[in-house]
Amino acid sequence: MGAVLYGIGIGPGDYELITLKALRIINENNVIAFPKTGGEKNAAFDTVSKVADLRGKEVLELSFPMIRDKEQLNKNYQKNCDIIEKYLKNGQNVVFISIGDISVYSTFGYINDIIKNRGYETIMVPGVTSFCAAASALGISLTSKSEPVHIIPAVYGGIDEYMSQRGTKIFMKSGALVEDIKKAARENGVIEKSYLAGNCGFDDEKLCSLEEAYGKMGYFTTIIVKDN
Repeated sequence: MGAVLYGIGIGPGDYELITLKALRIINENNVIAFPKTGGEKNAAFDTVSKVADLRGKEVLELSFPMIRDKEQLNKNYQKNCDIIEKYLKNGQNVVFISIGDISVYSTFGYINDIIKNRGYETIMVPGVTSFCAAASALGISLTSKSEPVHIIPAVYGGIDEYMSQRGTKIFMKSGALVEDIKKAARENGVIEKSYLAGNCGFDDEKLCSLEEAYGKMGYFTTIIVKDN
């Protein structure tokens, strides 16, 4: 069996929500990769370092710019895959850790496809999603009976269209659009059933009704809007 690229979801930032399977794989392997999040801190690496012994492990801090140019994005993914492949070629497993679940709006999805197309085995390990953690922290259920749930990448627009749909709306990474989502919730008569979780699971976690939130917030902001 050749070397494996693991994609590990480590949950929303609370190290106690890292699964036993994720922790075991991290501890068993010596090359740890993660997406750089900017600043001095790194959400994924800092969370894992609280429960895993990372001494002696090789750490790959990979840069993924926040741009929309598909050509430039693909070049960046290929470049980062080149870095990962060097270790796989040498028979070393690589563990790519990411906040939340590895299959939900995760950078790993692009890396996974490229590495598999290059002939290597990849294994994905799920983590607690940010929106499930947010609902629990807010003390609300996401849905019940036959009600659907819509998971929406807020930065790509369509807020008014999604807001009018039946069921629970989850607006991911919505910190820059708090006021726009609040306005749409008011117009659709669901502001009293709208909630916000910022940096859920981190030390600076903010939980409130959407009505109480003002202005722009951080990247890890989730807004949950339920039907009346």
